[in-house]
Amino acid sequence: MAEKNNVKVKFLGGARRIGCSAILLQANGKNILLDYGATPGAHLDFPLPVPSKEIDAIILTHAHIDHSGAIPLLYTVANPPLITTPATLDLAELLIYDMMNVARDPLPFGRREVKRMKKNSILLNYKEEYKLGKNIKITLFNAGHIPGSSSVLLEINGVKIWYSGDINTISTRLLEPANMDLEDVDIVFIESTYALKDHPPREDQEKAFIKALKETIEDQGVALVPAFSVGRSQEVLCILEHYDFKGRIFLDGMARRASKILLEYPTFIKDYDLFVRSLKRARWIEDNHDRFKAVSEPGVIVTPAGMLVGGSAQWYLKYIYKDENCGLFYVSYQVPGTPGRRILETGKVRIGRKEKKMRARVGYFELSSHSGRTQLLELIKKFDSDTVFFTVHGEEESTIKFAEEIRDRYGYTAFSPSVGETFFQFSF
Repeated sequence: MAEKNNVKVKFLGGARRIGCSAILLQANGKNILLDYGATPGAHLDFPLPVPSKEIDAIILTHAHIDHSGAIPLLYTVANPPLITTPATLDLAELLIYDMMNVARDPLPFGRREVKRMKKNSILLNYKEEYKLGKNIKITLFNAGHIPGSSSVLLEINGVKIWYSGDINTISTRLLEPANMDLEDVDIVFIESTYALKDHPPREDQEKAFIKALKETIEDQGVALVPAFSVGRSQEVLCILEHYDFKGRIFLDGMARRASKILLEYPTFIKDYDLFVRSLKRARWIEDNHDRFKAVSEPGVIVTPAGMLVGGSAQWYLKYIYKDENCGLFYVSYQVPGTPGRRILETGKVRIGRKEKKMRARVGYFELSSHSGRTQLLELIKKFDSDTVFFTVHGEEESTIKFAEEIRDRYGYTAFSPSVGETFFQFSF
């Protein structure tokens, strides 16, 4: 087998964990980086370093910080091309600047590097092919995760490599399901976030969510919905519009800026008319005067942060936590250690420096933007028996057991790599 058909893979992050997603491919004399994310927290975490001058291309699957947040690091001394969708580039810029604003520690890059990142971008729409050199072809497909999100197909001298990124294969109110028009793939990097867990039926969750909001409004309470700025806030608004929800609806925080960006990209939205109506239906909070008005009468407030880690959601929480007629309704997974998770586990909320009893009702509704276990297993069956799998983007137990199941149940070759691990010369 000729040397040019060999593929070397190194996992710089996102292996046996969620966060710092980064995979380095070396093939055909080119170094290609799939995502380069950070892990937000009290102290930012970054992937393993890589010499940016040696990178021939960066492919960004979507805007979330755990996939995009470390990319500006690569523009301190070099200008590698960044390949992504137009919506992802604008949303990533928004989220990276926000990360820079809230970071406690000095970051190893600044606004100059973010501007260089944007300047050196190559923007692709779904199914639009891009050639890197003579024998490498890159195609992005809709991943159904957030607006603009992609999975990546690389074709290198006839070898096909597919990276799922974060993927959702079911339809939501905001997005079409992931496009899985793939054939004869040799290597697959597949996310494992929910490889061990199925989601409850989506429509059941939506209806239960609407019911909880209606009951809160009928009791003259305020319903606080902490939601991620990109994707989840807009999804919630579309659900409210779809079910013709009656009552006041407010939108606050960075979700407003993200929504304005998404208005510029109708092709990345499933039902653009529904999306526009949902934004017009909501009242956009501009200042604290508007916030006081929002908590003074019954209504729904959609605002970041989705796990109550900062954001305007914390401001509203101070006013609703002690009112039994009000409600705190989660629409996303709450990471252990976050304020949102502590409320779920203890029934207590930190107000200032004191722990207080949470008297407002608390609800949790799964509106996940990741494929659940059943959908992931259905994905696996689409590939040929000689496909090689790597399970990534999941907690350690999830990635290990998922790889075992892919091997034992379906007979594929599958690995659960660790950060820093390198796999040499997959020849085809």
